[in-house]
Amino acid sequence: MALPLPLNEFIRPLFQQIYDASPPILTSLVDQSNQIIAWGWSTTIDLTSSFMSDSHYFRICVLPTGISLALFWMLNIPLLFFNFYPNLNPIESWKIQKGRYETLDRVAWMVVVVVVNQTVAMAISMSQQNYQGLLDLNYQSGMADIPTLGDLLWQVTACCYLYDAIFFACHCLMHTKWLYHNIHKVHHKVKHSKITIGISSAYFHPADYVFSAIAVVLPPLLVSNHVLTSCLWMTVFMFETTNAHCGYEIPFAPSAKDHDFHHSHSFYSSKEYRFVTMGAFALVWDRLFGTKQPVDDWWAKNPNGITKRMKAPVEKDQKKD
Repeated sequence: MALPLPLNEFIRPLFQQIYDASPPILTSLVDQSNQIIAWGWSTTIDLTSSFMSDSHYFRICVLPTGISLALFWMLNIPLLFFNFYPNLNPIESWKIQKGRYETLDRVAWMVVVVVVNQTVAMAISMSQQNYQGLLDLNYQSGMADIPTLGDLLWQVTACCYLYDAIFFACHCLMHTKWLYHNIHKVHHKVKHSKITIGISSAYFHPADYVFSAIAVVLPPLLVSNHVLTSCLWMTVFMFETTNAHCGYEIPFAPSAKDHDFHHSHSFYSSKEYRFVTMGAFALVWDRLFGTKQPVDDWWAKNPNGITKRMKAPVEKDQKKD
């Protein structure tokens, strides 16, 4: 049984035609890139085989999640530091909600919830049930069927668009009345101000965290049968979701204003903004369904966003928080 969509058989010949028609300098760069990919993965196999009796298990069940968790904290520990010491922050001028910061007690609780969620995710990833499921899918982690540069380019790009579609659907479902008030509200609930900080990307009700993870883990399984694609995709995803929640409009990075607005305005009691900017990356489905336009209109009227002297919108059932 194999899950990946039968796209390689159509796309690889296309890339081969482009390769054959390319000038020697370009084909040489592609060849060198493929050699680097093969060398890097061969080294990974050697390293994991040196300390794991079942290195295949480690590479398909531990490595992708482990990479994402390590990258999560590498990106977010500095952001947490800057939340408390903005005078030392070199990117403070890029902050979306000027002069607004999260409190120590709130951050401490968020960290606890994040660690619980990540522990649950790691336990699921490392479970024998997950391992057996991947084996049934003939999931590879060796040198056989290792993706080339061309494969990785289209596969990771496809993951971005598949994630946007799946996450858009899951996220809209989570903004329905019962699911929002009983589960998803945790992700939006900020006691003192409607701001986002990097760790907000993993601050969910555990059930919401696991459900939302479907949109993350499914795309690479649909486009590839090799774990290298998953590892690269998880890296791209972690940069995207951290950027979306970081609270800074970083030059040359995708705009974080859309998702910052989602956290500050998009809750169930808001009829106008209940469903806005529900997707990720290019927000393809938000553009198709018109759920991005209200955000663009708000920013056009409020170019400075929510500032320190302004009161952020408050959910009706959160006024006593």
